[in-house]
Amino acid sequence: MELFTPNITYKAFMGGIVVSEVSGKTNMEKEFIGHASLVKTYFTLNGQHEVQIDNDFASGVSFAQIKMIREIDGKNVLTDYSVRYDDKYILQNDKWLINYREGHFVIIEERLLTS
Repeated sequence: MELFTPNITYKAFMGGIVVSEVSGKTNMEKEFIGHASLVKTYFTLNGQHEVQIDNDFASGVSFAQIKMIREIDGKNVLTDYSVRYDDKYILQNDKWLINYREGHFVIIEERLLTS
């Protein structure tokens, strides 16, 4: 049986505008490693997750609160993101994989971290 290899795509939206789009595992690894290298530390809290399943495909919505600390001009800056993810999944080898994800950054707050 030939396996379907999804061309995984991730789109990030801020203010309703696409600010980033990347496809394929190799490109995604490169992009996310680049972003992660700029972050000193982070914290993610995932919220509710609703999924509709249709055979070997599904779609879902999930929510996350992400806090990232970056050093800018020698000072720690905290960016707080409230994100809604719209996902499409595929079942492959008894595992659900994300095939497509949109990250909607609904609220973004940035401030100097004082402690």
